[in-house]
Amino acid sequence: MSWNRALPYGTRDKLFGESRQMTETAYKMMAFFYTKGYRQIETPTFEYKDVFSRGREEREQRLYQFFDDRGRTLALRPDMTLPIGRVVSTIGLKGPLKLTYSGKVFRVFDDYTGKNNEQMQTGIEIIGGDPLKAEVEAVATVIQSLQAVGLDDTTIEIGHAEIYQSLCRELGLDEEQRLHFASLLTSKSLSGIRAFAAEHPQEKAFLLELPRLFGETSLLTHVRGLTTSRSIHQAIDRIEALVYQLTLLGYGTALSVDLGMVQTFEYYTGVIFRGYATSSATEFLSGGRYDDLFQRFEGEKRAAVGVGVNLDEIVRLKQQHSEPTNKAIRTLIHYEEAAVVDALKRAQGPLNELSVCETVVESREYALEHGFQMLVICQKDGVTTESVEKGETS
Repeated sequence: MSWNRALPYGTRDKLFGESRQMTETAYKMMAFFYTKGYRQIETPTFEYKDVFSRGREEREQRLYQFFDDRGRTLALRPDMTLPIGRVVSTIGLKGPLKLTYSGKVFRVFDDYTGKNNEQMQTGIEIIGGDPLKAEVEAVATVIQSLQAVGLDDTTIEIGHAEIYQSLCRELGLDEEQRLHFASLLTSKSLSGIRAFAAEHPQEKAFLLELPRLFGETSLLTHVRGLTTSRSIHQAIDRIEALVYQLTLLGYGTALSVDLGMVQTFEYYTGVIFRGYATSSATEFLSGGRYDDLFQRFEGEKRAAVGVGVNLDEIVRLKQQHSEPTNKAIRTLIHYEEAAVVDALKRAQGPLNELSVCETVVESREYALEHGFQMLVICQKDGVTTESVEKGETS
């Protein structure tokens, strides 16, 4: 069987308006980040597998892998943060650094998830500086950038990586149990958590409530009584501090919390984020604090936080909620050879295009198919103008 007319699972073609909107959205977000002092960084689409693989993460990421001409294993990047961590560690860039990027990432998802294995991502990383100030800056900046591209109904969900990590340590979970626990939290499985809590009674009260501990930020006030874990109390303190600062800046209504949040990548060490539109349950934003990541590349531990935005999902949301506007008139100009000079003059106007079709009939069909409002026909004996929608001639 030949596969030359098929696409790999998790990939898709983007045509015309969607492709243009993707480019424009990425440009607008990057342009906004530039105004806030972020400097662009670009890394290779593929790197040595060692940059990305590390125990459990390697299995979860399910990398696209291949070999170079010397037999060394390469992988398409599954995210942008790890390559940036490599650059900062190996070159020895000094902080604080405010970095921005835009590019494709590749992750192998199961077919039933409906997720794209190839995604366009834009984001920011803040390396160094005061941790809380950097977190406030990251969340506020990404909310503002989404507003700059016309997405005003964003909800930023805040959690903390240490809640899940400390429970895994305190309950003595092995690798398989950790994966199972993460799956239960991600799916908010109440029955699964009940069975899990019965096996681990030392944190039973907190475990039973954990799948329900998401929503309004006000729920943080009564959580401490559910556990005696100092690590979890400190995590809640940090979430509260971040929520307080962002609320002072006017972003309180855009915030919610999820204490059972577990990110795909295990390099996160502190607060973690996810973003949704109020009209959609699909996550389009993720990130968090990852202070230990640089040690993977033999660098020093450094305060760092980042947020990545899935542009494919942003464009989809914008298309769903776009309202009809009074668009400028697009005009297609069909011409005979004898009228080429007149046609070229008319084509100099904004949104005026020369037709490459051979006949008037073909130009009419092309204009209708490609969204032109007017068709101008330049002939030796005169000029005719047609409304494409109505087919009227003047």
